[in-house]
Amino acid sequence: MKPPRLQLDSVTIRFGGLTAVSEVSLIVGDRELAGLIGPNGAGKTTLFNLVTAVYQPTEGTIRLGGEPTDRLEPHQLTARGVARTFQNIRLFPSLSVLDNVRVAARLHCPHGLRQSLWRGAAFRAAEAAVEKESLELLNIFDLARYRDEPAKSLPYGNQRRLEIVRALATRPRLLLLDEPAAGMNPTEKVALTQLIREIRDRFQLAVLLVEHDMQLVMDLCERIHVLDHGVKIAEGSPTEIRSNPQVIEAYLGPDHAL
Repeated sequence: MKPPRLQLDSVTIRFGGLTAVSEVSLIVGDRELAGLIGPNGAGKTTLFNLVTAVYQPTEGTIRLGGEPTDRLEPHQLTARGVARTFQNIRLFPSLSVLDNVRVAARLHCPHGLRQSLWRGAAFRAAEAAVEKESLELLNIFDLARYRDEPAKSLPYGNQRRLEIVRALATRPRLLLLDEPAAGMNPTEKVALTQLIREIRDRFQLAVLLVEHDMQLVMDLCERIHVLDHGVKIAEGSPTEIRSNPQVIEAYLGPDHAL
């Protein structure tokens, strides 16, 4: 049987006397659309930082495709197929749209420092391949027309899309989206929902997203994990999560209507 794309087994992290995440276990299957929800301060971003090796767990194990990720640096984890976006957009604002994507696409370039300095035929061929791949991604997401514009000049929704494109340029098998709908209007959120589905299907990857917009989460995610005070309190389908008394009390509230 194929191992899950992501597996956390009793993962805990402590900062001094504070336990930020406590014994969290979850699985994200290959090509699954999964959500991670909970109140502010529940530990969602901390969990993302654990998955992406920004933090190492105090206890427990994280596996990617069945392989433990302990002792890996964030860039090594990216090379193994994990990419993320951030709640606050972290593009290179003064670089062009194309260069933002090229920076990420170069992750898989074979040439090293010597070839880069020499700039021979192999280097030029690799750079041409990077530009071709980057433009193909921009075309898919209708951003190629902005290729030479500085990233900071794009409308907010397109900056969000560009950040996702840059993440995809690393060729991930697991894509982590941190508040992808933050700051979007209702029309943009509908387009984002469809975009994430298309990404999963086209690139055959798994998606785990943190999002406060419950309508988007319920419409998009196949399985939802719920954190509260660093503890996982529920897991299930959108229908199960909507009606879970513990989730209603901790997060959704008694008057939720989803």
